[in-house]
Amino acid sequence: MIGVLRRERRFAALLTGNLLSQIGDGVHEFIFIVAVLKATSNNVGLAGLVYFFRFIPYLVLGPLGGALSDRLSRRSLMVFADLARISITCIFCVLLSKGDPSLPSLALIGMLMTSFRTLFQPAFQGIIPSMVRAEHLPVANGATQLAVEIGGLVGPALGALALSAIGNAGYVLVLDAATYFLSALCIMRVVAKPGTRPGVTTSFTALTIRGLYGDFGHSVKVVLMKRELFITIACSALCILFVSAALRILIPSMLKGTGYSETTIGFAMSAIALGAIAGSALCARMMRDFSTRMLMLCWSFYGIALAVMPTCTDSVFTVLSGCFVLGGLGAFVDVILPTNIQRHSTDENLGKNFSLFSTLANTGEALSGALAGTLAVVASVGTSLIVIGVTIVSIAYVGKIKTVSRHA
Repeated sequence: MIGVLRRERRFAALLTGNLLSQIGDGVHEFIFIVAVLKATSNNVGLAGLVYFFRFIPYLVLGPLGGALSDRLSRRSLMVFADLARISITCIFCVLLSKGDPSLPSLALIGMLMTSFRTLFQPAFQGIIPSMVRAEHLPVANGATQLAVEIGGLVGPALGALALSAIGNAGYVLVLDAATYFLSALCIMRVVAKPGTRPGVTTSFTALTIRGLYGDFGHSVKVVLMKRELFITIACSALCILFVSAALRILIPSMLKGTGYSETTIGFAMSAIALGAIAGSALCARMMRDFSTRMLMLCWSFYGIALAVMPTCTDSVFTVLSGCFVLGGLGAFVDVILPTNIQRHSTDENLGKNFSLFSTLANTGEALSGALAGTLAVVASVGTSLIVIGVTIVSIAYVGKIKTVSRHA
């Protein structure tokens, strides 16, 4: 991976900026949940309501982000999104510095940050193939996923250390704003200027909401006619619904019910992140097959690992080992998935295809809490995890059979 990044210097610089912004995201998430819990007096129901509002932009604006990514300069969109997030973060800094923000203001800040994230992500994913050679694309996706995992691991820890040292959450968010600024500088430095990509327009007056949604709808029809791309997006989004229920709720609940402390649960989540970091580097180095069939095979292994998790609660070592393996297998999915979408897409619909997947996947994440709660009512937490694992294997098996029948 390091050798490829040395040869792809422009992408390496872009990735450096993205890594910094991912760490900033981790800091922001830590400060945000602390502020929400403080504002709700640790009321989990009200905190969940705030996070529900954060989900709404994914559903409403997700299609627009992809359509804009394919119609406008991706460089301009990414810079605009970073500058907008700097402004929102600075407002959040002021609110925290002056006192405790109200729940409506926190919900609004969360929605705005999510809105500009939906604008940034399709443009970022769409620009990667134009910055690296085709043979280096899997490594580039692996490095991108590695940056995401490092940011998720380092960001909250950095935020916690900074908060304990500074004492004011508003001042800590200055770190977040600085990372977005550095990300924007990297983008402006290494990404080609507007107008160099065929089919790009710089006129916002030619764009309408109806036209953008129509463009997205036409792209969905194209996906439906491309069986492998449809299987990749649909099956993966459905699997994410079940995976999110397991990772966010069921695994922590299982460990808590088994008698493990909150500290051990935190270590388990860190083990998943460390496994994902190791898996991202390993997948980019060893994988050569990024087909839909291979993606479904990796989903199958992931489902098996989830189904086995209830047997790993005998000791802290087995818990952490199981979580590490789970994170590593998840990383293989996270690297193969974008590479597969990129290879089955054209430059004219790449952003929309990523937006379609992101919209479905984020909808699944939003519904995962209800799914976990329903399963926990009718069965034990351990049994629920087994059911989820078997379901993921079944979804992947159907996807693999459909892919095989297509080749036949």
